[in-house]
Amino acid sequence: MSIADIKRLLQEKSSFDQNIGIQIKQLEVEDVILELPITPFLLNYNKILHGGVYAVLLDAVIGLTIRSQTENSLVTVNLNISYLAPVQEGEKIVATGKILNRGNSLVTGEGEVRDSSGNILAKAIGTFKMIRHR
Repeated sequence: MSIADIKRLLQEKSSFDQNIGIQIKQLEVEDVILELPITPFLLNYNKILHGGVYAVLLDAVIGLTIRSQTENSLVTVNLNISYLAPVQEGEKIVATGKILNRGNSLVTGEGEVRDSSGNILAKAIGTFKMIRHR
């Protein structure tokens, strides 16, 4: 699946990522940037971004980064997240990813989430299984 196919598929389908507000700012080979405006819907009881939203954003950016290079469909095998700083309503956060290791069927990537000032908010390492279509 080419980059153009991935973009078209993401635009045509109403996915969970889109429903929470994730926006694709850049989707090129080895250069994926996702953005998310923090709305009240995304906050936890402490009025900061819910940890599950970080997980969705990090899973998405690592997965799209891998897909941009492999053009394979993927499933997440493991995602390990470190929550480093909170973010509140009104902020806009940005996620980026990179591949750390690529095997025959498993790919490990890393993702970061930063606020508009460049402060790192969360970091993750994830392993994804490539689905080869026959």
